[in-house]
Amino acid sequence: MLVRVSGHHVDVTPAMKDYASEKADRLARYFGAREADVTLKIEGGRHVAEFIVYAPKHHTLIAEAEGVNMYAAIDIVVDKVERQMVKMKEKWSDHHAKEGRFAPEGEAAEGLEETQEETKEAEE
Repeated sequence: MLVRVSGHHVDVTPAMKDYASEKADRLARYFGAREADVTLKIEGGRHVAEFIVYAPKHHTLIAEAEGVNMYAAIDIVVDKVERQMVKMKEKWSDHHAKEGRFAPEGEAAEGLEETQEETKEAEE
């Protein structure tokens, strides 16, 4: 996953950059997010982390969080983006499947028996 880390009123250390990249890589497991922009800022003494994740199907997820230090802010914002991704993936999935492996056993078995009976009647 391509992760671009930048700082606003803060010097981004290699440790911060590695930490943000490592956390952003967790997001790729959901549905293949390919890019993320991470902005680390200090605003009035507050440590703020902002993630912008470019997801498939032209979706962009944006989250911002504040923490006691920059590492805590990164942890919080990654959790926010993860919740957004789970919600998005849930919306994409089809919960209306009636046949196949997702059908309850009773419904699938009844439907199969009915079609077998109809086939026998048609053959006679």
